Amino acid sequence: MSVPLLEVRGLQRDVGERTILQNISFSLHEGQVLFVRGPSGVGKSLLLRALACLDHAQAGTLLLHGSPPAAVGYPAWRTAVAYVPQARATSLRGTPAESYFAAQRFGAQRGRPRRDLPALVAELGLEQGVLHQQWGELSGGQAQRVSLAISVALGPEVLLLDEPTSACDLEAALRVERVLVTCGAALVWASHDPAQTERVGGRLLELPLANITHLPPPPPPPLQQQQQPPQLPAGGGPAAGPQSQAAASSGGGSGGGGSVGPAAPATTTGSTSSAVAAGGSGGAHSPAPAHPHPHPHPHPHPHPAPGVAGSAQHHQHHQQHQEEQELLFSDEGEGESLSALLSPPFSPPPEPRQQQSLQQSLRAPPAAAAAAAARGVGP
Repeated sequence: MSVPLLEVRGLQRDVGERTILQNISFSLHEGQVLFVRGPSGVGKSLLLRALACLDHAQAGTLLLHGSPPAAVGYPAWRTAVAYVPQARATSLRGTPAESYFAAQRFGAQRGRPRRDLPALVAELGLEQGVLHQQWGELSGGQAQRVSLAISVALGPEVLLLDEPTSACDLEAALRVERVLVTCGAALVWASHDPAQTERVGGRLLELPLANITHLPPPPPPPLQQQQQPPQLPAGGGPAAGPQSQAAASSGGGSGGGGSVGPAAPATTTGSTSSAVAAGGSGGAHSPAPAHPHPHPHPHPHPHPAPGVAGSAQHHQHHQQHQEEQELLFSDEGEGESLSALLSPPFSPPPEPRQQQSLQQSLRAPPAAAAAAAARGVGP
């Protein structure tokens, strides 16, 4: 049997002296869906954050392709196992387009396949202009869907979804479901909506008892969704492709309670479309470079003038290019993955009695203990 994409064994989450979750065990392969359901406050978000290695677990084992977080590296883990929080990320500044290009520059993101962000935005029923608005100007539903679009576009292997349609009406929720089930990633999906689990299918993890059941297969999509005739553009030219149709009709879509229909994901390797979006206050942005070691600008410096001055100028530009490359792929700081940007990692170090396999790999030596050792103060 093949090694699972994500494997969880005996995970436990405590808050203070209280055990919130325990004996959480499951495995996921590519494209599989695991819904997480339980009453409010039961610990669904705590579970998702622990799976993303944003918080310490008090017991248990996490494996990605058979390797623990310490072996994979935490920025790489949080990039491959991406957490999309329910609440708007208050730490984000600038525009979604700027956040997307900033995330592409993280070292852990280097060389990973990416999808077409403008196409995803259109599939989610949003205007392209939202990519160039300030995060604080977006409505709750817009911010939720554009965060999801960016997360999907960055190509994670596992998506950890914390109520991804909580701010959506039914039409928008159906769009989100279609994008998620066709994105290719395995999904761990917290949801309070029973109708959503029926439309999508998969398995269901019930909290707090940690029971897992198989959901019935979702019903087939309506016939009109399966067989849509190609639309000819005005002027009689060739028919537009599915992505072009989606972009041209970002406000339309399927209404009602139909099931999630299949759609081929638009995957690129290191590039988006020729611009992040057409229109919007920010204008068009340059595409992400396809080379695994991209430079943020194809031609950042003019050609140096001949002679000694030109040689010095060339050396200065070469040195600046090296410094930019070092900064470009740095894993330092909390901005090492989109998960950390959307929901910064934070958790107090676990107590010694709680240290087991997972949290031992996550814990750094406490500063207080190091200071006490330097002073010669014993326990």
